[in-house]
Amino acid sequence: MNAARTARLSRRALLWGGAGLGASLIAGCQREPATPGAGPDLLRSSPPTTDAAPVVTARNLSTARYREVDFVVIRPGGVPAAPMPVCVALHADLRGAKSFVSYGVQRMLTDLVAGGATPFAVAAVDGGNWVGHKDDDPQRMLTEDLPGWLERQDLAGTPFAAVGIDEGGAGALHLARTPGLSAVAAISPTLFDTWSDAERSKVYRQREQWEDVEPLRHAPEYANLPVGVWCGSQDRDYLPTSKAFATAVGATATFTAGGHDDAYFTRALPEALKFVAGYL
Repeated sequence: MNAARTARLSRRALLWGGAGLGASLIAGCQREPATPGAGPDLLRSSPPTTDAAPVVTARNLSTARYREVDFVVIRPGGVPAAPMPVCVALHADLRGAKSFVSYGVQRMLTDLVAGGATPFAVAAVDGGNWVGHKDDDPQRMLTEDLPGWLERQDLAGTPFAAVGIDEGGAGALHLARTPGLSAVAAISPTLFDTWSDAERSKVYRQREQWEDVEPLRHAPEYANLPVGVWCGSQDRDYLPTSKAFATAVGATATFTAGGHDDAYFTRALPEALKFVAGYL
């Protein structure tokens, strides 16, 4: 067990411990092309990663999503190669894990550490719309597959926080309903206060799914968790529900100029990361 995980056993560690063991058996697995004379294309476990490059990308097999997914680890620059805590990042709509590289998260983390924050890494993984359907279960991927992948990168297998954008914002809030995170930050989360609005979004397949997942319907479950909410004041679709959720859970909320777009997401991310860093 690495030092970061030993140093930080959260409530989620108790819930994820058994799942992490199973996930570690397939962590880092990738499909390798067959070579002449070799047998069938097999899933093989790659050796543990010792490279502490600021940005590491991989393609891992998720048993929860029944597919290979992009997995990205972003560390602050100028920090010695050593185990460190992790904040899991949930991407917007269908943009993917690599979008956090283009947002400039590596520079944001470096600036945070330079300002005195405890070093931590951001880990992002492809999650679709974070709701899933049938055999596609991105939330189970986070609790069962992700811990082993993190440990292979010499990181804490139990994330201390979650940051999400757009559909990833709603997904991060849903993830936070399971005890264990120290903080959660949602940027422009896609929240719906009525089933008619949720149905039009095409995110949810049926009403029962929305009722089970929608953070607005489960406000009391955030009573003991630090929550941060950011939303642009020109975001006509999600500003009202973001405000309603922030009020219902007593969140730290910021509503400044901006729309529902990458420009606003990029401006809000440094504040969201600083927010969760305060709970390390």
